[in-house]
Amino acid sequence: MSPVAPEIQDLLHQWRELMAASRPRWGAADLTFTQLRALSVLARQQPMRVSDLAEALDMSIASASALVDRMARRGLVSRRDDAEDRRTVLVGLAGRGRRILEALERGSSEHFTRLFERMTDEERVALATTLRAFLRLSDRAAPRITQKC
Repeated sequence: MSPVAPEIQDLLHQWRELMAASRPRWGAADLTFTQLRALSVLARQQPMRVSDLAEALDMSIASASALVDRMARRGLVSRRDDAEDRRTVLVGLAGRGRRILEALERGSSEHFTRLFERMTDEERVALATTLRAFLRLSDRAAPRITQKC
């Protein structure tokens, strides 16, 4: 193990604690973590078949269908039949779900903007370099994430 590995592990632990500290904002939205994940998936791609949402959330179709039913009753998502295949149910964000995501994103952006403003230019460059490396190595790297600070 590299001599810096313990330090990196400690830093990652501290980072997870920092992220956990922002969770009260999620609690204020009265969402479970799975509901928040579902809204986030739908924000990136909608409408989406329930089966595709189940795959994205790594759950059974039955569980995803029950999740969608609960979220639809709360006005977070909308359900409709696919015009091309009546057996398929399409799910999209409803107005309430979109507003909750927007409020959470605003809160997160404001929180991180305050932190970024306190960083030196060198720290911001180092952070951007590190984030680009993580995104490049992950299977979720988005082509739009190539911007330099």
